[in-house]
Order: sequence, then C-alpha cells, then structure tokens
Amino acid sequence: MHVKSYILIFLVSFFVYSCERVIDVDLNEANQAMVIEGNLNNEKGELEVSISKTASFFGNDEMEKISNAKVVFKHHTEELIKINETSPGVYINDHIQSRPGNMYELIVELNGEKYTAESFLNEPVSIDSVAYSYYNGNGFFDGGYRVKLYFSDPPEADNFYRIKVYKNSELQNDVNDLIVFDDSAIKGKTIEVTLRGQSFADGDKATVELITLDENAYEYFSTLRDLVNTNPGSPAPANPISNFSNGVLGYFSAWSNDSKDILIEKR
Repeated sequence: MHVKSYILIFLVSFFVYSCERVIDVDLNEANQAMVIEGNLNNEKGELEVSISKTASFFGNDEMEKISNAKVVFKHHTEELIKINETSPGVYINDHIQSRPGNMYELIVELNGEKYTAESFLNEPVSIDSVAYSYYNGNGFFDGGYRVKLYFSDPPEADNFYRIKVYKNSELQNDVNDLIVFDDSAIKGKTIEVTLRGQSFADGDKATVELITLDENAYEYFSTLRDLVNTNPGSPAPANPISNFSNGVLGYFSAWSNDSKDILIEKR
C-alpha cells in the first residue's frame, strides 16, 4: 500500500503561456525576440506551434505573429511531417500519431535560421479521484469551494507534472493558474493536491487535467514561475529555460494527460 502524503500548493503570481496567452519575460523593451511554442497533445494527436515576437513587458501591444516559417515534426519513426500554417503565426496538424516512450523533434526554419527542440513523451498518470470542500475566506483566498485531486505517482520513473483547471469548461488562465511540480518529494506515493487558487460556487462544474511533462518542458515552466514569483530573494534567469537551439525563446513539449469532472453541489 502506498503511503499517503499531502501537498498543499500555495500559488504565486505568474503569467501564462502559449496559445492560452503568450508571455514576455524579457524586460529589455528595446529588443524584440522570436518565441516558438509547440505543444503535442498525445490524447488528441494534435501538434500546435505558435511563432511570434515578444512585446514590451510593460506595454499592452498584441504579440506580432510570424508567418511563412517552415515547420517540420520529426516522428520517432524518423518520418518528417510538415506542419501547415492555419492562421497567421499558428501551425497545426491534428493527425499526429505519437506513442509514450519516444522522443520527438520540432524543427523550425525561418529567414535562413534553423531552430530545433526535442521532447520525450512520458506515459500518462491517471487521476484516482477528485473531491471538493468549502473554505472560508482569509487574507490570501476568497471563500468558496476548492477542488482536491488524488493520484498515485509511479515509482519507477522521474515524473514532472502540470495541472490545468477548468470552470464550466472554461480554462482558468489567470495569474494564479500555473501549477507545476516534480515528484522528487512524492515518488511512489498517493498524493492529495488541494487547489487553493481556483474558487468554485454551488452548481459549477470543475474539470481537473493532470499533464505529464518531460523534464525540459518542466524546466521551462518552473523557471517561468520563478521569474514572476514575488517572493524577494528568489534567484531566476533573465528568461525561462528554453529547450530550443540557436538562442530562440520558448519551448516544445510533448505531453500526456488525464482529466476528471466534478459537479459542485452545496452540502
């Protein structure tokens, strides 16, 4: 029997990413940089790549999309698959057949430069169950229902996780919603995660998605989280750690996931 341990995740302010919201963490307003963000969803078989330029950190300008790039996905069978541009700066193929246990590569060519990144697709980790409890408000959180997530960490591998939360099918994508952690302190245990940053009311439907990342994608998101952590004295690099070559910002992540829904009902 697994020993049960409890994780209470206190969320900190940060900015979310990708097609959900592209972030700029380079405080040098004079220089624009290219950002490539690639996500391979193993469950849907969809690869989406966004290519854009950073905007001023302190400004309100929209991200400038970059078109006419050559985007290629390298399958574990060594097959090269072209990813077509479906809208300005967005390249999608929703017929990618991927399999956990394999390495995948994303190749982007633009203006004579070539950028490559690799990502290992891990096995999905199943959610055992979800539950909820009512919490009174305090100085940090408003009152409301908070969702709890239970899962068992596989002991045979190093695992890296992200949790996404949906309220009534809408992704919670505010500054409180980037939740990433590794299993260094929980390996092989049954885990309860209380999601303090997302509040629900009677009648809401909550959906919790447990995403299994590879280490490179985890490093990107964890350093992004550290960058915007308001805790004084927390060291962080100038930009999140990218797994792309040639100095470009961004990441390529192949990931597996599991999700569960629960209806919030007043007790």
